[in-house]
Amino acid sequence: MDESALIQEPKRLKLNEEQDIDEDRKNLDNLPEEILRHILSLLPTIDAIRTSMLSKRWENLWTCIPNLDFQQRLHYDRTLFLNFVERVLLLHVSDIKKFTLYFLVQHDASRVNAWISAAVKHNVQELHIRLSNFQKPFSLPHCLFTCVTLTNLDLTMPCILKLPPTICFSKLKILILRCVRFSDEHSTQQLFSGFPVLEELCLDDCHWMNLKVVSICAPKLSSLMIQDPYKKRRSDSDGCQVTILGVSLKSFYYTGEFFNEYSLHKSALLVEAYINVCGSRTRPRLVAKCRYTLLIGFSNAKEIMLTSFAVEALRYAAELLSHMPMFNNLLDLDFIDRSINMTP
Repeated sequence: MDESALIQEPKRLKLNEEQDIDEDRKNLDNLPEEILRHILSLLPTIDAIRTSMLSKRWENLWTCIPNLDFQQRLHYDRTLFLNFVERVLLLHVSDIKKFTLYFLVQHDASRVNAWISAAVKHNVQELHIRLSNFQKPFSLPHCLFTCVTLTNLDLTMPCILKLPPTICFSKLKILILRCVRFSDEHSTQQLFSGFPVLEELCLDDCHWMNLKVVSICAPKLSSLMIQDPYKKRRSDSDGCQVTILGVSLKSFYYTGEFFNEYSLHKSALLVEAYINVCGSRTRPRLVAKCRYTLLIGFSNAKEIMLTSFAVEALRYAAELLSHMPMFNNLLDLDFIDRSINMTP
């Protein structure tokens, strides 16, 4: 065999590979701009922006991607991350469908608020915000609470939620609040009355602080999930009375210790109810009373699931059993001897 042929073969292969790459790039560049933008929307934000180096045509395509995802990692250089987020928001020109921000706030609260405000100005539809490591009291921008395009808000913020005087989420359908602390009764009540079209609400590890009475009034609310935080030291006089006006409520899920008292009213459409109680043996009588108050609202439910603790505590308030409602529509009553993680 001719040795020169062996030497030339790799060069031909390399040339063919480069030709294939060039051909693929040309084919990709020939696609309509709407398709290219859709392709970019499927990529992580950082990768979508990197495509600006491919060619002149790709230089500004990323500025129209609908989803922006900024998640700070421990190994990230903080200054580079801050500059990256601000540059992307400065150059972005179209509406934002989904905005995700996971960030250690520290001393940059004002920058965080500027980012959220920018998302609101870009008619954001979904906000997924996870903030931590606050160095001082933190307040979200007021424009967030009157955003007319927001349909989904997922907020994790382990600090006091300071609320503005005006609250109206006119299009919000899904709300998830984690680790939020409510401290002012008037503003908290205003918040839970400002959801005209809310359909799903999740309160996960939220604290009612010193609030005594709160009403959740959302006429379209169909699903409510509550996971109460674990409390080591609380007196029987602590806790908040939470009234849920469930005109459209179809499913209700609760897990916790019943340090707060929950009651359902006007829940004629309720189909499924679930109660999981933990740590009830330390305050059995009070837990039994809270559970009885909640069960009254289940009179129209078709399916009720109770954990063993939820059933056990009722015997500590035997005088209430004769007042239990008649479950005329009940199709399934299930006693579950286990705890279920309800975090969505």
